[in-house]
Amino acid sequence: MISQSEKDILWEKHRPYVEILSQVNNSYVSVTEWRIKCLYVSPNFGDFFDYVSDYNLKTIEEQVEIIDASIHPDDLAAVINFQDRVFDYIFSLPFEERKDYKHIFEFRVMGPSRKYLRIIFQYHILEGAETKDYVLLLFVADISPEQGLDEPVKFKLVNFKTNEVVKFPLFEEKNMALTRREVEVLKLVNEGMLSKEISDKLSISVHTVNRHRQNILEKIAADNMYEAISYGHKFGLLE
Repeated sequence: MISQSEKDILWEKHRPYVEILSQVNNSYVSVTEWRIKCLYVSPNFGDFFDYVSDYNLKTIEEQVEIIDASIHPDDLAAVINFQDRVFDYIFSLPFEERKDYKHIFEFRVMGPSRKYLRIIFQYHILEGAETKDYVLLLFVADISPEQGLDEPVKFKLVNFKTNEVVKFPLFEEKNMALTRREVEVLKLVNEGMLSKEISDKLSISVHTVNRHRQNILEKIAADNMYEAISYGHKFGLLE
């Protein structure tokens, strides 16, 4: 368990960097002790989000309330779903690797002019304990140079030490992602069957099997069937 004095020392170590960062490119910067309290909010919060200036932005609840209320309704569900799952993934990693990942979102928010803006929202863990009892999070938001307001939510989880991009589908829900037939095909691929063998077993054409395979890759944002099988195991589709 990390004591309050240790937490204070860790935050003071990062504070000068955070204050400099908040002055670069007019970025909105915030640091929170995850699910506990807000430690820092840059003064330009109002340049990004539509909010009443007398809010006490030092509370996590009010920051989250303002940001969530500002996110475009078509983007909000994906953003919340993604955030929850990304944290589950990060905390499944070995403790020493958790600070190596940066979460990068791009979505639409209602700005101070009452018009939607696309923003790039990044966050990563600055400090943490092996449990979720103490997590120091850095948030950085910038206005996207590409203001395509018809574009959907975009997301990347990047290991900035290796430049590896971890693939996540927009939604985790099994029934929403894959049809029963696609799950069936994925199970047979996992058993080592080739398309012709799957075709014979399911009494469908090879062309149909290959179409199912392609649909699986597209729906769960996988590059190959090996990644799709890993996804299937992770979410219990292959049991």
